[in-house]
Amino acid sequence: MSLLNPVLLPPRVKAYLSQGERFIKWDDETTIASPVILRVDPKGYYLYWTYQSKEMEFLDITSIRDTRFGKFAKMPKSQKLRDVFNMDFPDNSFLLKTLTVVSGPDMVDLTFHNFVSYKENVGKVWAEDILALVKHPLTANASRSTFLDKILVKLKMQLNSEGKIPVKNFFQMFPADRKRVEAALSACHLPKGKLGGAR
Repeated sequence: MSLLNPVLLPPRVKAYLSQGERFIKWDDETTIASPVILRVDPKGYYLYWTYQSKEMEFLDITSIRDTRFGKFAKMPKSQKLRDVFNMDFPDNSFLLKTLTVVSGPDMVDLTFHNFVSYKENVGKVWAEDILALVKHPLTANASRSTFLDKILVKLKMQLNSEGKIPVKNFFQMFPADRKRVEAALSACHLPKGKLGGAR
């Protein structure tokens, strides 16, 4: 931002974040390690990962409290996961591949999303650039139209095989307003059954 252009521009998502990177997502409680592709949508609203089954999980950028890498990232405690990542070998480069994304509604009730990249130093770069998106002033102070755009972006990322938005996604997006969603779908002459596809 310069004196000649006092307008605050929206955050810029780097191309590699949108294209995605292969990681292994692990969880100490379930001792499961799953290959995923980690991405940030082009507008910087969501960090999301896609499993091999094509199932997607989303994390709103505004809910991210911190990103950690290297020795500050979480380490697996379960022996099963430690074996998967060969952590007990002296030449292991695990610390150079770690990424932990900390999210939650506040700084007390936190969830840790743990990832390990296939290449060294990828976690560090991702941690820094995701945190830059989180700390951008417009991320926390978005306009009303931005919130509507976020809803549209998330719905468009969850298209079915026919390229349509499944009706169930509307109900999942607004779980407390089922009657309103049905009324809105009817007003738009769109199917409101569970199997219907909108758009």
